[in-house]
Amino acid sequence: MSGISDTMSGMLAAEAVTRTYTTPAGDVHALRGVSHAFMPGRVTAVMGPSGSGKSTLLNLLAGFDRPSSGRVVFDGVSLGDLPERELAGLRLRRFGFVFQSSNLISVLPARKNVAFPMGLAGLSLRERTDRAQALLERFGVDHRADAVPNRLSGGERQRVALARALANDPDVVFADEPTGNLDRSSGREVVNALREVAADGRTVIVVTHDGAVADAADVTLRIVDGEIDDAADASETALHEPVAST
Repeated sequence: MSGISDTMSGMLAAEAVTRTYTTPAGDVHALRGVSHAFMPGRVTAVMGPSGSGKSTLLNLLAGFDRPSSGRVVFDGVSLGDLPERELAGLRLRRFGFVFQSSNLISVLPARKNVAFPMGLAGLSLRERTDRAQALLERFGVDHRADAVPNRLSGGERQRVALARALANDPDVVFADEPTGNLDRSSGREVVNALREVAADGRTVIVVTHDGAVADAADVTLRIVDGEIDDAADASETALHEPVAST
């Protein structure tokens, strides 16, 4: 089957994806035929009211869940066709994750938090240490390398979490409400860092309620009742597209 996802190496795409949950009260249609190609080099913000399907879409794109119909395709491979072990390997090596609460390991200092995924991927101690330090330096928190998470500010924790997300040099970075617990200044720092990550040629997908994140994104998808609001997305795309000279 050929689809929108087959046109670019490393691109992640949803193709007519639905997700239905069966509950005692009846079926819940969390997503209804969502299709979108998430492009390398761009930040895509996914917005919508609570219960609209944003988190469901993120879970499907990351391979934590499987569609009821349709498919999610990464680098020409349907995630739904992969066994759980291969999906776990994909998430370890080619996907990176940033969460609202940072999810850093509380007993490890920042440097070891960043190095942790590299150990799972089999990198040597020297490689882990050197790369972790370089990533902390990139995001301006190298001076906090020996601090445990509860000694870091909220903004510092999120920048350490972003460094950790890049530990194994992923193609795609998922961020779930990364500015949700931050003040405006710290949130701006995290948004700028996400834009830097996209400038590396990575695909960055951000689920957010933060209008400032959407304003800084290259593309904004608005999910309403499990569907993409095409009218809203058309206007957002127009806002982000450069105006051609005449």
